[in-house]
Amino acid sequence: MTTTTLINNEAAFPNATTCLATEAIPTALVLTQTNIMAQIEGDQPTARIAYVSVDPSADIAEEGAEINAKDPTISELVVGTQKVAVLSILSNEAYNNMNMPNMIGNSLARAIVAKADKLFLSAPAVEQGTNNKVVGLANYKGIIDGGKLDGTLDAIIDAMATISANEGTPTTIIAGYDAWAAMLKFKGGDKRALISPDVANSTTPQLFGLPVILSPHMPANTVLIVDNNELVSSVSQVKTATTSDRYFEKDSVGVRGTFRFGFGILHPNRVAKVTTA
Repeated sequence: MTTTTLINNEAAFPNATTCLATEAIPTALVLTQTNIMAQIEGDQPTARIAYVSVDPSADIAEEGAEINAKDPTISELVVGTQKVAVLSILSNEAYNNMNMPNMIGNSLARAIVAKADKLFLSAPAVEQGTNNKVVGLANYKGIIDGGKLDGTLDAIIDAMATISANEGTPTTIIAGYDAWAAMLKFKGGDKRALISPDVANSTTPQLFGLPVILSPHMPANTVLIVDNNELVSSVSQVKTATTSDRYFEKDSVGVRGTFRFGFGILHPNRVAKVTTA
């Protein structure tokens, strides 16, 4: 994400820019792990997303026989959003240094991603249904409690099986670095690590055929097994703006970045959580 440089005629050319979130903050988990369905603005409006909660059952039909109609069950998921915002104030001398606008823009992007990821993964459940606040994936009501990893990886295997039994398809494992470190220490009866060195040393590790995403913003000791086909979101564009008027007396420039998002799970029983402690 980059910000525009100062332009003398701000009335004609406002110092603001808007970028697609997928271009400005492409690594944000809400973009990589959900299906974007809507865009809304404001804390009060909500996105109402229709989906098929129960598929119709199919029958065997004899040749020439009437086929009985079976209707799917249509449900609605209500998704509220919250705005992630960051504001930095720099002296004109600092701002006018070579490449400083781009450096500040990249810094704002990292700050937005960090806050958005923390909200996406670990926002507390007490906010659910209150003022349309985002609830973190690890605290979302109705997800599978897969129990505790007790020195083996069996709980992850069982969670994957439960998701599949609920007609889901596990696609991703998301873990905090502390949980991943604990898992790397698990050893079998022969004292060998349960997770092979090839997986442990990989920059793109996989476990049971699923990509493992590591994030510092996960709740402590937590591992999520996710069917990301079930995650839907509402995201805005990333907006940045600069102003020198507000901080005129300080000979300074204000640089602001904002991003709004929310998400929900169509079938919460196709996401599971296990812990390492």
